[in-house]
Amino acid sequence: REIVQHAKRYNVIDAGRRIGKSKLGLQRTHRPLQDGLPVGWFAPTYKLLTDIWREAKELYGSLIQDKSEAEHRLQLISGGVLEFWTMDDQDPARGKKYARIVIDEAAMVDHLDRSWENAIRPTLTDLKGDAYFLSTPKGLNYFWTLYQKSDHDPDWGSWLKKTIENPYIDPEEVEAARRDLPERVFLQEYEAQF
Repeated sequence: REIVQHAKRYNVIDAGRRIGKSKLGLQRTHRPLQDGLPVGWFAPTYKLLTDIWREAKELYGSLIQDKSEAEHRLQLISGGVLEFWTMDDQDPARGKKYARIVIDEAAMVDHLDRSWENAIRPTLTDLKGDAYFLSTPKGLNYFWTLYQKSDHDPDWGSWLKKTIENPYIDPEEVEAARRDLPERVFLQEYEAQF
């Protein structure tokens, strides 16, 4: 709720594991799709794309007018289109236009800077679209750079959410992970520390 209420044009959500990042991203596709607008979803690999593809098909079920399994594309009865892309290629979605994009597990994309700057950001130009970068951190890479942008650019917002903030996660399990894992791993994966 906090992220949705205070969203900026570009939103970087740095979150621990099992906080609900992908669910938030899928929820953020609702409004533009309902308004008949195109939305792009980006994932680092095909494997990470398949689960959210299945969830989207289930979520939009009876609202789907046309579906392409081969292209990972849903067209809803509203006219809105949801297209899914992997980021194995540095140049995904070239020539497309979107009202909103979601980049899931953004910190896992080796060439996020080039993909964002050369291919994905231009897809937002026609419709003055917005973006959501969702990820658990993975070192001080380009996801970290994007997270820092909110310090000096009013179009950017950044949020840090720890695993423990998920009300469906047992706090005792998080404490068990703290005891079991090396400190650095726990801080990154559960506390969302860069």
